[in-house]
Amino acid sequence: MIQNKEKINLLYCHEEIENGNFGDEISVFITKKLINQNKYELVINQPNIPKNIICLGSYLHAAQNNYYIYGTGIRTKPPVEGALGFTNLHVCALRGPITYNFLTNQRNIKCPVIYGDPALLLKYFYKPNKQHHLTNKIAFIPHKSSYKYYLNDENSYDKDKFFIINPRERWDIVVDYIYSCKAILSSSLHGLIVSDAYNKPNLMLYEFELSEGDIKFKDYFISQKRKYIYIKKIEYYDENKLYTEGNKINLEKLKNAFPFQ
Repeated sequence: MIQNKEKINLLYCHEEIENGNFGDEISVFITKKLINQNKYELVINQPNIPKNIICLGSYLHAAQNNYYIYGTGIRTKPPVEGALGFTNLHVCALRGPITYNFLTNQRNIKCPVIYGDPALLLKYFYKPNKQHHLTNKIAFIPHKSSYKYYLNDENSYDKDKFFIINPRERWDIVVDYIYSCKAILSSSLHGLIVSDAYNKPNLMLYEFELSEGDIKFKDYFISQKRKYIYIKKIEYYDENKLYTEGNKINLEKLKNAFPFQ
């Protein structure tokens, strides 16, 4: 008799625009790779499933009581996040210390000191396809909210120097582009995280302030013991400001923290 597998529901921010935001879409790929498919059936964004997990990204605000938390983080400064209703979570790993301090100090939720956005695990599971025509280019990844500005303004960046990436392109294509370019300039947090995963020099651009602020960037940077350095304009790009140390988190520890192995 074949025993029914227990369903695990992955909640993530899926947008019905183009291919969705690449950083969010990586959540599905990573979770599929980590979950024990002999024991569990992974379902996506389904209602009324007893066991739910939220993985990478800034999606903690979607959590409810008894959800499993693996590498996600807060999106805004309290008290906005403080309005959330959960009082009990199964925390396996968190994006960084800011999220840790919020959950432990403001919610009295027990958390392990295991940090890391699970997109850092991409290097274990995805071998990028090198695009040789991009090897001398600097990848430029706008935040999804500002991509149209750069697309519509012909003079917003040097097209000979930079290769603009649509953050709503298919996630694997975005990763291929990041891997192929010599350096990365990104307003997308996952542009920086994927760069670190594959040890690509990168620099944060913060030209357009995000409605939720920059707390998610700080959370990740602190987890990596990385100085919080960014530029405000593309023309301020300076290769001497590039972060070149790659990922510093213990990826085996992060990988082993996944709850449904």
